[in-house]
Amino acid sequence: MGEQDLLALLDELEGYLADSSRIPLTGRLMVNEQEVFEIIDRLRQSIPEALHQAQKVNRERDRLLQQAREEGDALINESRVYAEKMARESAITQKAQEEADRVMEEARRVSREIRLAARDYADELMERVESHMMKAVAVIRQGREELGMGQAAAAGEETPAQRTDLAEQPQPSRRPAG
Repeated sequence: MGEQDLLALLDELEGYLADSSRIPLTGRLMVNEQEVFEIIDRLRQSIPEALHQAQKVNRERDRLLQQAREEGDALINESRVYAEKMARESAITQKAQEEADRVMEEARRVSREIRLAARDYADELMERVESHMMKAVAVIRQGREELGMGQAAAAGEETPAQRTDLAEQPQPSRRPAG
C-alpha cells in the first residue's frame, strides 16, 4: 500500500460517513460500527507503509548526499592533481595555481548545489507524506468522535451536543391556565 492507497481509504471513510443515515432532530450520524472499524483497521495497515515510504525517501536522500560528497571529493582531488601537475610541468606556476583554485572553488560550488538540491527534494517529499499523515489522523479522529456520539445516542444517553441543543431551544411559557 502506498500514499495513494492511504488517500483512497480516507476517501472511502469520508464517503461512508457522508452516506450514513442521520438521527432525526439531532443531525448525528448513524453508522455501522463494524464497517467503520474495518476501514480504520485498513488505514492502520497502510500507515506503516507510508512510514516505510518516508524512510525510503530518507535513505534515498542520504544516498544522494553521499553521492554528492563523493563527486565533490572526486572533483576536488582531480583539481588538486591537476594543480600539482601544472605546477611541476609549467614555468608559469602562478597561472596554474589560479586555475587550480578556480576549479576547486567550482567543484565546491557544484558539490554544495547538489547537496542542497538533494536535501530540498527529500524535505519536499517528507513534507507531503507528513501532510497526508496529518489529514489521515484528522479524519480518523473525526470518525472516532462521530462514532462516540453515535454510540451514546444508540445507548439512549444524551450526548453533550444534545444537551446543548436542548438548552438552546425556546422554553414554553409558564403562565397559569385560566
